[in-house]
Amino acid sequence: MKSIEQLLTKADLHFQRNEYSQAYDCLRIAGQSGHLYAALDYAYHIAPNCPKVAIDYLNALPDNSKPTVRFHCLLISRFYLFEEMNNELVRELVRLASAGHAESLIVLLCWTEQNAPVYAQLQSTLGRYNPNIYRQLFMGDPNYADVSTSLCEDTIITTVLEKQTSLLNKTKTAVDSNSIVCEMSGVLSDIECDYMLLRYKSLLQPSMVLNPLNGNPMKDDIRTSEVAIITNQWVDWISREVEVKMSRMSDTKPQHGEPLNLLRYKDGQEYKPHYDGFTDTQLKQTSIIEEGGQRTHTILAYLNSLSEGATHFPKLGITIYPEKGKLVSFLNVDKNLALEKQSYHCGQPVFTNEKWMLTKWVRSNRTEYGTLVFGSNCK
Repeated sequence: MKSIEQLLTKADLHFQRNEYSQAYDCLRIAGQSGHLYAALDYAYHIAPNCPKVAIDYLNALPDNSKPTVRFHCLLISRFYLFEEMNNELVRELVRLASAGHAESLIVLLCWTEQNAPVYAQLQSTLGRYNPNIYRQLFMGDPNYADVSTSLCEDTIITTVLEKQTSLLNKTKTAVDSNSIVCEMSGVLSDIECDYMLLRYKSLLQPSMVLNPLNGNPMKDDIRTSEVAIITNQWVDWISREVEVKMSRMSDTKPQHGEPLNLLRYKDGQEYKPHYDGFTDTQLKQTSIIEEGGQRTHTILAYLNSLSEGATHFPKLGITIYPEKGKLVSFLNVDKNLALEKQSYHCGQPVFTNEKWMLTKWVRSNRTEYGTLVFGSNCK
């Protein structure tokens, strides 16, 4: 039996040679031999097409009772098997949270902000077990007032599922609208907004646009913000939930999405008037065809509230100011997939504050990113 180190070295060599099947087979065996991250890499490799096999693999590991293994089994179940949160998922999250598992606590906090006693109890539990994470999210020292009280599974389940029903009803209203531009307040909780900013801001770099001649990214004065592209190796439970909410509001499939972008505007930065949809010339480019084709929808999420830096649609006379937790969805094309001329828009400049937001572009067909993160079966 080869050692774990030998298996990982062999996997690296296979990856360098683009021998992916052999590389992941080495990771599979290394995971079964006790290397947790090799096991997770293998599980997420097979999860898009075979989620139940991935879960069975993780459950058969020698250390399958570890919180990290249990959490990732839940994550794979949530986003590759189930369309919604359910009793079983939430109950297991509560059990992990009761033992201080940080990721589980953060997931539950994102769903329970509307129930002050439950939210405070989850906050206190996070502060007790993970004070550094607490300080980053809540900008202060933990409050231990509710730590002595055990988490009530049934109350938390009810709170989460009621919140889910409320959001589904909200997004159904947006889907039923025939407007080019739809906006909806209060879709993302405060902690989701704060988490996305804190989690991904270290990835920021100057924003790019696509070269109209060859489709390659390039710098242009039309767009002067900073961007963090949240590719599949960076996504987690919270970012996936954000994407699901965006897809529900826009009546699109998460498998058709590009990677989520975190944006920061400051010091006069802006995105001058433009279209997000591709031109006929761009749609002939191989890179755009292979990665899903036309950008049919754009969805924005504001992570803070401002009285400047509005999203403006000059041809529609619509101006939307940043409001924390608000989602905005608009069509880039008409029913015939031709460029929707009224979708012409801009991100107005910011001078006195920073504007933080998320942008999601959706294609007419499935993308590699969407399939990796949400599976091959459309929900």
